[in-house]
Amino acid sequence: MRKIGLQLYTVRDSAKKDFIGTIKEVAAMGYAGIEGGGTMGDLTSRELRKVLDDLGLRFMSGHISMDNIKGGFEGIIESYVTLGASYIGLSSIGEEWRKTPADWQRAARQMEKAAVLCQKSDLTFFYHNHAFEFEKFDGKYGFDILFDSADPALVKSEMDVYWVAKGGQDPVAYLNKYAGRVPLVHIKDMTQDDTKTFEIIGEGRIDFDGVFAAGDKASADWYIVEQDQCPKGELASARQSYENIVARGWLGK
Repeated sequence: MRKIGLQLYTVRDSAKKDFIGTIKEVAAMGYAGIEGGGTMGDLTSRELRKVLDDLGLRFMSGHISMDNIKGGFEGIIESYVTLGASYIGLSSIGEEWRKTPADWQRAARQMEKAAVLCQKSDLTFFYHNHAFEFEKFDGKYGFDILFDSADPALVKSEMDVYWVAKGGQDPVAYLNKYAGRVPLVHIKDMTQDDTKTFEIIGEGRIDFDGVFAAGDKASADWYIVEQDQCPKGELASARQSYENIVARGWLGK
């Protein structure tokens, strides 16, 4: 059975109003874990771990910024270890890291340094893409410059299939290309119309049969639902996405 988690950014407004209540609803939907980012409530790491353990939810990973790496990173790592996480990574990078091939290579060096610290605490470091990684520099996409420049043993991909498609590329092809280096897959769907905006999983144009098959082949550990915008509201959309995953047989056996 595939492990399906929810990125808390999906339910960010609900979590701001009632963090624990929102987490309880996420668990009741059937999700096996959560990915941190944004609002995490006012709980300490130890207190949150207790809440999650009681609900049977795993805190598998979380998003940080490049500024977090530059200052106070050791404390964040310690917090993630307390939470029982296996992964930690960058949600994005600013323009100063992606104007030229040399910038992408510089970003790779910075990520490697962070990854070395993570490995000391048995955490795997990743980078989460958007669409801007698919701008070409001398005939090569920024995404490929980054991952070709970074040590495969240190820097992994949390591949966001929506953003790969938004960048004009085939998510299945990219999952196959980076097989063995994609422990986390962000799953979100894209509307059928020309806006190509966010859609509930299973109700858009993304080939999730292909995504899950390629993700499994690539040795993905977790598939994480994330919706930047929720067509039916946060909790209802998160619930419908999970129900569609189950109904289509994408949860696996």
